[in-house]
Amino acid sequence: MRVFLLCLFTFLCSAILRNVSAQSSQELIESLDEADTDGERYGILYDLTGILLESGRKTDRDLAVSFSKQLLTTSKRMGDSKLIGPAAFTLALAYQKQRDDRLTDRFMEEAVTHGMKAGDADLILRAVSERTRLAAKRQNYREATRINQQALDFFTKNGQDNNIDALRARLEKEQAALQRRRREVEQQTSKLSGEVDRLSREKNQLEGTNTQLQRENQTRNQQLAESAEELAARNEELEKTQEQKAAVEKRVAETRREIKSLSREALEQKAIANDAREQLMEAELETQAAEIKAERQTFQLYAAIGVGTGLFLLAALFFSRFRVKQRSAQKLSIANDALDEARKKSDELLENILPAEIAKELKETGKARARQFPDATVLFCDFVNFTATAERLGAEALVQELDVCFKAFDAIMDRYPGVEKIKTIGDAYMAASGLSSRKSVPHDIIRAALEMQRFLTEEGDKRRMLGLPYFTGRIGLHTGTVVAGVVGARKFAYDIWGDTVNVASRVESQSEPGRVNVSGSTYEMIRYRFRCTYRGKVEAKNKGMIDMYFVEEELSAAH
Repeated sequence: MRVFLLCLFTFLCSAILRNVSAQSSQELIESLDEADTDGERYGILYDLTGILLESGRKTDRDLAVSFSKQLLTTSKRMGDSKLIGPAAFTLALAYQKQRDDRLTDRFMEEAVTHGMKAGDADLILRAVSERTRLAAKRQNYREATRINQQALDFFTKNGQDNNIDALRARLEKEQAALQRRRREVEQQTSKLSGEVDRLSREKNQLEGTNTQLQRENQTRNQQLAESAEELAARNEELEKTQEQKAAVEKRVAETRREIKSLSREALEQKAIANDAREQLMEAELETQAAEIKAERQTFQLYAAIGVGTGLFLLAALFFSRFRVKQRSAQKLSIANDALDEARKKSDELLENILPAEIAKELKETGKARARQFPDATVLFCDFVNFTATAERLGAEALVQELDVCFKAFDAIMDRYPGVEKIKTIGDAYMAASGLSSRKSVPHDIIRAALEMQRFLTEEGDKRRMLGLPYFTGRIGLHTGTVVAGVVGARKFAYDIWGDTVNVASRVESQSEPGRVNVSGSTYEMIRYRFRCTYRGKVEAKNKGMIDMYFVEEELSAAH
């Protein structure tokens, strides 16, 4: 009865607010602070998000997402599926305005779920239609069919014939459209595949033709070079022949002039003298030819000896340079290998000390700027009765047992990529998640905390059977804003600061041995994944009363 009256009051408030046409979104925001009950807040938020969704401004779209989230949170706090379904549908529409298909589909699915619980057929049909459109946009036709079939099964089970007929008609229409789209895609795929094959064949033909043309071009270039050399040799021979011909013609012309000017006797004497002169010239030419032949043979011998000596010296020089270069290359390769190994060890050491993003920034720029993370979750683990246990163990055994525990904790953190070990402070162990630009939820660090407690329990059982002292631990977590960065120039360290760190330490101090204690802010982010026990408001030193919860186990349905 109380829930019915609350719902009735909520819808009356919504109707009154919708009838006040002169009230602006700013006035609704101001009236939101004055709301005393969740029912009033729901009505105001519902009208406010409706106004913002109708606006075309980007700032209003962002505000619509923010207030839709508050609307969904308020409806879930009220626990009524009749209110949760429309709130989830409103948030999906806000993400649709931002063109975020993934989140639109997620909250449309949640609207369908709560619409089925509340029996809201209109909400189911609208949400299913939008989810079908998104699935078709992703070309996931099987998912689109499954979504419509799920709604059809629901209406069939609940006997809503009108809705069944409407949904069946819509399903048949969507299936027909999807089949057409699938055939079109298959035809386009087949056409593109054929086009790709054709282009591939043309490419292979062109490559073969290009290779053949290159070979023919090389052959023609070689033939042209040989022809050019042969033509140059022939031109040189022709020039020499023309010079000899000109000399002979000159001598013939001189002889003719002499013949005309001399008498017969002088001609005979001249002929005799010419014969003697020609014989003498022939003898001199033969002697010169023999001398030239001997000089040529001597020159060829010396040239052969010189060329052989030069080739030997050149080969010795090249071999010496090759050996020196080979030794230098070996030394350089050894030095490069050593340098790469040292750089690899340095990078591994740096990445072991710092988160991957910070280590990369430090290597590239030589510094790492401080960053603020709004949704970081800080974990503290502290050992119970550490001083008394330390006195029983002794210094060496104490350090050894701490080393065993902290190494096990480090191995646990390494199994969860989003969780970073920050530091150890005496017997306290500190870690955090959410220290990256990618938005995340603290599920992994909760799993790590539960795994730490399991390790301490198993280690304690082993040592208790041997009659040895053992550690038990308290673990506390809190989610909020932190500032993270690297401090120091030598022996630098990555650390986090902020009130969130202080609250996490207080939450840990209020935990119990063997338990994982979380604050209300952390609980709101893990409530659907882990079963928790509410402890009530617990006093935290210098922080007042804080809602705290014990984490019991991870819900099986979450896997």
